[in-house]
Amino acid sequence: MTEFRDHSLEDFRDQRRYDAHQEALRNSRRAKQRIAARSKQRKRRLTAALLLLAPVAVAAFAFTWSRDQTVIPKASKTKAASTKQSAAATAVGGHIAMPDHIRGVHVTSYGVATPSLMDPIMALADPKVGMNAIQIDIKDERGEISFTTPIPSARRSGAHMNIYDPVAVLRRAHDAGLYVIGRIVTFQDGYAPTQRPALAVHKRGGGIWKNDIGIPWMDPTNEKAWDYPIQLAVYSAELGFDEIMFDYVRYPTDGDSSSMVFHDPRRSRDDTITSFLKKAAAQLKPRGVRISAAMFGLAATDDLGIGQRPGKLRTTLDAVYPMIYPSHFSDGQFGIDKPGDTPGPTIAAALADWRRRTNGGTMEIRPWLQDFTMGGIPYGLPQVQQQIDASDRTGADGWLLWNATCVYTPGVFQRPTS
Repeated sequence: MTEFRDHSLEDFRDQRRYDAHQEALRNSRRAKQRIAARSKQRKRRLTAALLLLAPVAVAAFAFTWSRDQTVIPKASKTKAASTKQSAAATAVGGHIAMPDHIRGVHVTSYGVATPSLMDPIMALADPKVGMNAIQIDIKDERGEISFTTPIPSARRSGAHMNIYDPVAVLRRAHDAGLYVIGRIVTFQDGYAPTQRPALAVHKRGGGIWKNDIGIPWMDPTNEKAWDYPIQLAVYSAELGFDEIMFDYVRYPTDGDSSSMVFHDPRRSRDDTITSFLKKAAAQLKPRGVRISAAMFGLAATDDLGIGQRPGKLRTTLDAVYPMIYPSHFSDGQFGIDKPGDTPGPTIAAALADWRRRTNGGTMEIRPWLQDFTMGGIPYGLPQVQQQIDASDRTGADGWLLWNATCVYTPGVFQRPTS
């Protein structure tokens, strides 16, 4: 706990990131109203798709829920599985080979379901010189799951939202040649902890602990809490997502940290998060699906005390996505007076630490880059392009653009990267 308190929110700027998410949530609510009239038709399509995928769903359910704790197959029994492809993945055009250099954007679940947002994004698809990847939310910051699954924790907690048809969305993306990264918000969850409070972070004096915006967390020190996100990842892999990205795969950073009560408070935070990701990797990699994680931008610069140690995962994860948005760094970070107003040098400095921390590993580094304005100078094409150029020049293996509203700067994908 002391290690965490030594780092203020000014170091993390996690609340700032969440402020951006709140804007997306407002858009989400409006989007939900717009698609209400089409909900019956979508449910019928989803029901039909699930009937077709019933064998896959049953297999995924039986495999992941046969015990209270997810079973990791032995390597000798999973080698053959790495060459197999589920019926569901075949239905969406098969898995897309990972591009040598990822160039993509973030899309919320409601953004996927809103044509006025999704259509312009899909128009950017050009695997040769433009957008070759897309990150789509499977489970978001509130704990909402975008489509129906056979996972009991999701069903009983009411987390299923049926926002988009995953089969149709994956088929559309794969037909356009896009590598699809499914994002799962891991431990922050507004649904599962209320349905299974024994697996939640608790507060002193009793009850479920909540962060500053009123959302509970699953307890990362309780390995039974790992099953739910891993089951969701496995099911999504069977559906045809090409890569699973775990976000919020850490300990809480906002809220009253002094009142948090964990199942195993003596457990090393670094070892806890590392062990979770290793367990997830053992489930996903035999299925031919890559595994990655989003991490705080300073995780390679300082020990943040939240369990994110990139060096420990350099041979476990296929990729890491450091959130190195320039506006999220404090003035003076990396010796730069105003990082938010100096996007290119800030990206280069942050990535230098990431290369140093992960040297000798097989994990690719693909930063999250900023395509939104938050204080300081307005961000447009020059600022976004400066980040891309710095990322490419310093040897990153690709990048993803983040904008919580899913509206991206025109022209970003109109020329080859250097």
